[in-house]
Amino acid sequence: MIEMYGLFFDENCNYKEIAPNENANEVSLSSIKKGEKRMAIMSFNKSGYSTYCKEYTEYWDWVEKRNNERYENTLSHGKNYDAKNMMHTFRLLAMAEEIAREGEVHVERSDRAFLLKVRRGEFEYDYLLQLAEEKIATMKNTYDASGLPEVPDAFQLNELLVQFREALYG
Repeated sequence: MIEMYGLFFDENCNYKEIAPNENANEVSLSSIKKGEKRMAIMSFNKSGYSTYCKEYTEYWDWVEKRNNERYENTLSHGKNYDAKNMMHTFRLLAMAEEIAREGEVHVERSDRAFLLKVRRGEFEYDYLLQLAEEKIATMKNTYDASGLPEVPDAFQLNELLVQFREALYG
């Protein structure tokens, strides 16, 4: 039985503890006297425990390194979502749709007021998810109707890259 262990106890024997220390990722094993009666069977999902430990460490590492101003903003508007991330999501969706519709990228945003409201957390999360799904569906239809190719022309892109490098590096 994989990752299953018999547990034994005897006050007169010096059996090892289940874990050698608090940071252990292994079960301690002891030699058992012949005829010793098992008290219980223990399952130790080592891979699951290792995954949990890794995720736990990564989470606290993220907490330590996170942008506290941004985190405080998330808490302040009380909507429980990263408003700056959500704003960028809507900006990118709108830009992708513009590329399909007009074949151009507009850096200056005509929807700036809406994006700033999103960033301030003025909308409910469910509403924004619904709006994003609608935008994605619209964007897909726009791309289907556009004259853009399914895949870029790799040769043309390479030629453009060479031109950029020649202009930049002489």
